[in-house]
Amino acid sequence: MTDNITSAKKYAKAMLDALKDQNKLDEEYSELVEVRKIFKENPSLASILESSQTSADQKQSLLKPILENGSDFLINLFNIIDEYQRYTEVVTIIDEFGKLYNKENSIVTAEVTSAVELDNDQQSKIADAFANRIGAKKVVLNTRVDSDIIGGIVLRSEDTLIDGSVKARIEKVKELLLK
Repeated sequence: MTDNITSAKKYAKAMLDALKDQNKLDEEYSELVEVRKIFKENPSLASILESSQTSADQKQSLLKPILENGSDFLINLFNIIDEYQRYTEVVTIIDEFGKLYNKENSIVTAEVTSAVELDNDQQSKIADAFANRIGAKKVVLNTRVDSDIIGGIVLRSEDTLIDGSVKARIEKVKELLLK
C-alpha cells in the first residue's frame, strides 16, 4: 500500500505541475473529481480494467463513457494509467492530487462533530470562522452528529483540534474537582 501511495503522490505532483503550466488546474480538477466518483461507485471497474483477461476492446468500451467527452489531459492520463497498469490506483492518485490542489488553493478540509444536526447557516459560520483563524481561503466541512458530546462542537482538521464540547468542559471540571 505504501508503494501505491508513493507512486500516487508522484502522479499527483506531475499532474499538478502540468495543469499549472497550462492554467487548467480548476477545470481539470472538477473533471478528475467526476472520474473519482465513477471509480468509487464501481469498485470492480479498476480490477477489470487491469486484468490480463480483459481485452483492449473491452477496456475501450468500459472507458468510453468516461473518456468520450473528456479533455485531452484526461485522455493522456488514462493512456499513461493503462500503459503502467495503475487502474487500481486511480482513486488514490486523484485523492493525492486533491490534497495538492487544496494546498495550492489554501483549502482546508475539517470534520465538525456536534450533538445535533447543524443547518447550512451554522456550517457556513463555523467554516468562515475557522478559515479566518487558520488563514485559509476556504474550509470544507464534513459534519457528523454525536449526541455523546452533549452540546457544542468538536472541530478537527489535519493539524488542529478545537474541542468546544460540553462533554470536554465537564471532564475539565471533574479533573479540577478531583485534584
